[in-house]
Amino acid sequence: MEFFAIIIVLAAVQFWGSGGAIQQDSWFETLYRRLQALPAPWMRAGVAVALPVMVVLLLQAILGTVLFGIPLLILFVAVLLYSLGRGDFSNRLSLYLDCWRRGDLEGAYEHALTLDDFERGDKIDNARELHQAVRRALFYQGFERWFSVIFWFVLLGPAAAMAYRLLFLLQTGAHTASDDKEVAGNALFYTEWIPARILGFTFALVGNFDRCIGRWREYFAEARPSAELLDAWGSLALSEPVPEGLVDGEQYSAAAAAELNAAQALLFRCLLCWVVVIALIQLI
Repeated sequence: MEFFAIIIVLAAVQFWGSGGAIQQDSWFETLYRRLQALPAPWMRAGVAVALPVMVVLLLQAILGTVLFGIPLLILFVAVLLYSLGRGDFSNRLSLYLDCWRRGDLEGAYEHALTLDDFERGDKIDNARELHQAVRRALFYQGFERWFSVIFWFVLLGPAAAMAYRLLFLLQTGAHTASDDKEVAGNALFYTEWIPARILGFTFALVGNFDRCIGRWREYFAEARPSAELLDAWGSLALSEPVPEGLVDGEQYSAAAAAELNAAQALLFRCLLCWVVVIALIQLI
């Protein structure tokens, strides 16, 4: 059933460009605000995530034997759609690249702010630093949007996928208290540890294996942020990396745009690879 839910969700995302109307987070923000009376950050963050997860588990138990599992499949699809990343990934990148190719770095920077893991406070002094920050954000957004979600969905079910997304929303939420963000960020670090390393190895398999695998082994056990690791591994796996020593200018702009397109293609190949792997697991 998990495989059918994944195929339906991926088809829906291709059609809508995102999770659509189901990705409404106002209810979670309301729930979080009502928990502010709890005394400790771990209580507020824990209860905010645990309550929706328990509801999903309860619904899963109730619907498991109803109408040949069709309501359960609908639940799986709905929760997985909700758990995917927010916004239209491809459109964000396209808008950024349109400005980048025109040489409009200010416009490109504003569009870069829509990418997860890219902060307005990031130190950006020139086109090279902007490109490197966007490449890092692109790899991480590809990871948090779908790979980590599907990993936990397949391993532990829809409740685990929702728990990951809720932790991410807490960690990145504008209205989340700093102490609660720290708790959610620590939990997110551990939930991303295994899937980040699996995706890094997949980069090597579907990309430049010789360049990537050595760095993957080197960084495997290091406690670095997922975004940093994925950028280090993904940039080495790319088929069209920016040539070393290339200085800022038209040639660099063209090479940087090609590198981002190659990064998006690499993430798509990883997605196809794991769809095939999950299908084989289901058959076995």
